[in-house]
Amino acid sequence: MNKKTERSKNFSRNAGILIGVLLIIAILLAVFRGCEGEPVTDAPVTPNPGIVYDDGAVQGGWDEADTDKIIASLNEKVEEGMINISMNTSPSFKDGTSAGNLMIVNESINRYPQVVEITRNDTGETIYKSGAIPVGSKIESDALDVNLAPGTYECTAMFHNVDPTTGASLGCAGAIIHITVQE
Repeated sequence: MNKKTERSKNFSRNAGILIGVLLIIAILLAVFRGCEGEPVTDAPVTPNPGIVYDDGAVQGGWDEADTDKIIASLNEKVEEGMINISMNTSPSFKDGTSAGNLMIVNESINRYPQVVEITRNDTGETIYKSGAIPVGSKIESDALDVNLAPGTYECTAMFHNVDPTTGASLGCAGAIIHITVQE
């Protein structure tokens, strides 16, 4: 290593140490000075007679046990809304009316039946819509709802979680797929 590189590394290290020390000094000054530059004291805070305090306010903050329960509850809500989607992203069809290898799977990890709707990205036309697929079930192959000419089509497959009683959509997730019609 040459002397110029060594001096540059020493300068960088010293500059980093200096910035660190200045940052620590700034933090210590802020802690000991308070918000308005007044010294922070241990004297009890007396309510300002011009402020109306909420009668429902009680002393304390989050308990660790409460925080754990809140995190667990939020995680459960996230899991309820999660949608795992699974299908062949390049299904192929012999012709526009034959069944193709869709391999749409409603994984057993999901909580709700799914309805899958496939739409052409170039026209917005819906070319396939499944019935409700029960959790842990699949559609291996099926024909499209539209007779497509030979070619490859970029599409979006939207997976809708549906309420098992009403059929109302509870949320959805989608994926880009490419459908090929051979003849």
